[in-house]
Amino acid sequence: MRAFLARGAVIAVSSVLIVSTAATSYAAGTQPTRTRTAHVASASDPDPLMRWKLALDLRSHPNLNPFPSYLGGDRVWSLRGSRTLQRDGDYPLLPSYSSTFGAAGLKAWHGTTPNCVKLPAVGANTTDKPVPLCSGIVPADAAFVVPAATHAPVVAWTSPFDGSVTISHDAINEVGGSCGAGVTYFVDLGTTPLATVSLASGHGTDLASISRDLNKGQTLYFVVEPQSAKGLACDMTQLQITIDAVEI
Repeated sequence: MRAFLARGAVIAVSSVLIVSTAATSYAAGTQPTRTRTAHVASASDPDPLMRWKLALDLRSHPNLNPFPSYLGGDRVWSLRGSRTLQRDGDYPLLPSYSSTFGAAGLKAWHGTTPNCVKLPAVGANTTDKPVPLCSGIVPADAAFVVPAATHAPVVAWTSPFDGSVTISHDAINEVGGSCGAGVTYFVDLGTTPLATVSLASGHGTDLASISRDLNKGQTLYFVVEPQSAKGLACDMTQLQITIDAVEI
């Protein structure tokens, strides 16, 4: 029988990506254009407990893949790329690391498809100021993704426990510039779809929270696919997610 986590043992996960899209599956064509700066959680936040947050954790361990929380522990995060645009769970680790990914302060794992940078890519702005990348701007302290034409960037989070989690999506918005062709963002548990949202350039949305039971070793995948092969370097996407382990 499961016991609720004691205060100080709850785990949260935050991540940031970068997306380009105009209509969402929740309110097609109704979302206003907006851009948000990634929230940077810290030990001074209310009820800090134990947390996993993509942007903070990746900034703390940018040269590791997979990597743990900024506090250490299990290496629950991994940065991957799809072999095709089929979401089949077959996502190898991104092979290469750059400590200066297109600009000083940007650190990323990436594939081999040439563009203004090599794609697909998942990285983080390790500075406290916005940094230009290709046609767009990576917000301060944010994590980001950029898709390739036939390979999606994938952020994976593997549960280190048996228990229940809540995934909260604070914002998804496109920050890649006006030349983007749009992206679709997916949240999958293994190959089971949990959420989907499509956005056009310069648009953003909030998503409803998702609660799921997980077994140790099961993986959540956050996938960003291009809607077109045009303007890929412009399809940089910001994503904010918080995952709370509410029962273990």
